[in-house]
Amino acid sequence: MQILFLLLLIVFSLTGILIHKKVLNLLTIFNLVWICIILLYGFQMSIYLTPFSNRTVIYFILVFSSFFLGYIYIFLFYLPKYKKGYLSAVPKRAIFLSKNFIENSFFVIFIILIVETIFSGGIPLIWLLTGSDKNYFDFGIPTLHGLLMSFILFYGTLLYFILNQNFRKKYLFYFLFICLIPILLISRQIAITLVVQILIIHHLSIKRINFIKGGSIALICIVLFGIAGNIRTGLDNFLNVAKMSNQNISYFESGFYWVYMYLTMSLANVNNLFTNISFDYTFGKNILSSFLPTIVTDVIYNAELSAPYFLVSPNFTVSSFMVTTFIDFGIVGLTIYTFLLGLISCIVYHNYIFNKSIRNMFVYATMLQILLMSFFVDFLLYLPVSFQFFWYYLFLRDNKTLNQKVLYNNFINIKKG
Repeated sequence: MQILFLLLLIVFSLTGILIHKKVLNLLTIFNLVWICIILLYGFQMSIYLTPFSNRTVIYFILVFSSFFLGYIYIFLFYLPKYKKGYLSAVPKRAIFLSKNFIENSFFVIFIILIVETIFSGGIPLIWLLTGSDKNYFDFGIPTLHGLLMSFILFYGTLLYFILNQNFRKKYLFYFLFICLIPILLISRQIAITLVVQILIIHHLSIKRINFIKGGSIALICIVLFGIAGNIRTGLDNFLNVAKMSNQNISYFESGFYWVYMYLTMSLANVNNLFTNISFDYTFGKNILSSFLPTIVTDVIYNAELSAPYFLVSPNFTVSSFMVTTFIDFGIVGLTIYTFLLGLISCIVYHNYIFNKSIRNMFVYATMLQILLMSFFVDFLLYLPVSFQFFWYYLFLRDNKTLNQKVLYNNFINIKKG
């Protein structure tokens, strides 16, 4: 059945290429990512990576078919009218930002981080270096912290784009400071999101990435990732934690095994949840806790969320985009949610294709990274990532909504390409 599922994903990928006449479309990319992850899982290089049960494969078929159907529904029944309206529209090639927006935004971020540091009694990097019991989850003011992280992601990505259009030393300083924040906070998800979004924006608007050079750089990064992991954890400890089938791994080879485990363990956790775990549905509790501000979920739910009981190892907490919705609503809810994800993906993609405004480019970049990282976590239901859409529509305004004289006097005109 696993071969049947892989063939189905290949058909979905090829369909995306056929209807769009290009490889880089959200339907194809989403399925190609999962084809690669499943093929890697098939090597079963750890005892944790057990074969998929028939139930897991059936659930996978339902989930990915629902994404495909949602995407195709928009393409067939909504897109013709949608496309006609856009063909008559004038493309919006510029956005306008207040001259003080960049400076004021940096000031606000800096002040809030200082306040959160005082509130939390320190920062995660210092806690790690000093052996404190506190970690990243103990940092920040509830609710405000998630909104701040979303604005930092938006602001950091925008700064990178602006630097390549209008280089200024102070903008470079702001950008480097933003890049330092995930390090200070030991936030893996924020760091990954920022890097992936910047790479996508670079590819779309500045210079297309040379994938051969990119592959070489990726190999170097993998080796360095393994060395850094060995320094922090130790190679022997990693082999013990990861339960690798092959224990004869050299120091420099370990980087590939570190990355391999992070890429594949989400499927091991999903397989365990689908196959072996019995539980009562929580009907939105997990979705709301990961998407809405903390202050709202505290009002709705009194009890704290339970620990992730489906993990095959407590050292690998990745769980893909499927787990949260499945725990709340089961396979029916997950199938409906993935259908909606397909709908949204098709709309976002064609928004960008028909009208390559800067705002649409940023929305597309964020949606693309959500799908690229879907094997890792559900970023669409993760407040720091999804709330970026609000910032895009609030701040990335085009000249049709503002008076031209006001723009000239009070706004920075940032043009694409």
